[in-house]
Amino acid sequence: MTSPEPRRLPMVSRLAYATGSIAFGMKAVAIGVVMLFYNQVLGLPSVWVSFAIGVALIIDAVVSPLIGQMSDMWRSGWGRRHPFMYLSAAPAAVSVWALLNPPRGWDKPDLFAWMMACIITARISIALFEIPNASLLPELAADYDARTALSGWRNLFGIVAPVVMVVFALTVLLKPFVDGHGQAMPGQLNPGGYARYGVILAAVIFSAILVSALGTHGEIRRLSRPLPHATLGEVIDTIANTLLNRNFLALTLSGVISGIGTGLVGGLGDYFNTFFWQLSARQVSAVTGSVGLTPFLAFAIAPTLARRFGKKTAIISTFSFASLFGVAPVGLRLLGVLPPNGDPLILPLLVIDALFGATLAIVGIILISSMMADIVEEVQTRTGRRSEGLLFSADTMLKQIVTGVGAMGTGLILQVVRFPEKAVPGHVPAEVLRNLALIYLPITAVTSLLAIAVIASYQIHRADHEAHLAAIAMAITSPGAEP
Repeated sequence: MTSPEPRRLPMVSRLAYATGSIAFGMKAVAIGVVMLFYNQVLGLPSVWVSFAIGVALIIDAVVSPLIGQMSDMWRSGWGRRHPFMYLSAAPAAVSVWALLNPPRGWDKPDLFAWMMACIITARISIALFEIPNASLLPELAADYDARTALSGWRNLFGIVAPVVMVVFALTVLLKPFVDGHGQAMPGQLNPGGYARYGVILAAVIFSAILVSALGTHGEIRRLSRPLPHATLGEVIDTIANTLLNRNFLALTLSGVISGIGTGLVGGLGDYFNTFFWQLSARQVSAVTGSVGLTPFLAFAIAPTLARRFGKKTAIISTFSFASLFGVAPVGLRLLGVLPPNGDPLILPLLVIDALFGATLAIVGIILISSMMADIVEEVQTRTGRRSEGLLFSADTMLKQIVTGVGAMGTGLILQVVRFPEKAVPGHVPAEVLRNLALIYLPITAVTSLLAIAVIASYQIHRADHEAHLAAIAMAITSPGAEP
């Protein structure tokens, strides 16, 4: 039994769908600078900042499945997904602008409340767009390989655009300056550039959301429309069958473990660049800029690896090597292998490490998005209903809860090692930096290896996916089937 030949998605719709990831990426850029900006530039305690980031993640995690389930069941002339996408544009843009444009002269408690409100609003409003937008993947690309390619397009846009933005900010907006004590400071600690940074990020988010929603609007007539659930019990049964799927649990548990590590140490990247490696803003932009090349490489590599080895084998291999590159520079510095800061070799080594590590990691991200999409049809063969929104949002929920709890630990880590506030690069005690590295390395290595090991229990292969598509094609002709 074979499934019908899938329709090839027009290039305009493909590009519009991929553009949506830019909004999510720009939100990540904004929240990614919050720790450095509010702690080292504005002077809020690191524990306060990490607490706000963690709480916002947890609230977002609780709200996301509600958004996913609502968009799965929504019935309107604009389909299931697009009403939410259009609704998100204005609040997402305004909240990101406000996050990097806090009122001047406020005391710390008021500034903390402003930061918390902005992060929560930004996360929820972006989730209102991202979950319905990401949930379009299984229907826009039903074929086993085509959805890997479309996932590649989305990750390409979602990584390149933020990298370009970060490089632009580090080279144009965040200029080196001399502080009030006559001390030369790197641009990433310059308070003057963050206001303009917020304006540009907000404008790009607003534009990306509208472009993606309008550009995929023509596909609405070809997307599934949900049947109303007859009883509350049927709703619960659908949710249970969806969330207890063994392949979904494998990918989600892997993401949860990875989220623990990301939450605990993910906010330390700017601290390592600025204080551990003592890089200037322009040097940081070189490392970040190298990452901008990686999605193009990953975009070409991921479909080839999936076709040749299968998605699961490919993802285990790429994530394993990516983890090695992730810990190598800091580990080699602690072993005394690398030259001291300021040596001409340091920057090229960091650029090369970022290039290879990020390429492999992005290949894995592309593949895991495609694997999650493959679960949609497996669930549909058992429940008769498409639950893309629930799957994607529930997966996100669990990851964000543990990442949020972990993010609260970032501030504690900085406090435990006694990292000074408003620190000056080159003047942070060596013992503090060493202790920071000794905490970072085992957390990163252990959580990465455990996350990779869990993926091994995922069991959907090409033949399974094709069988699911064929079963759905036969069922769709039966009375009462979902159109």
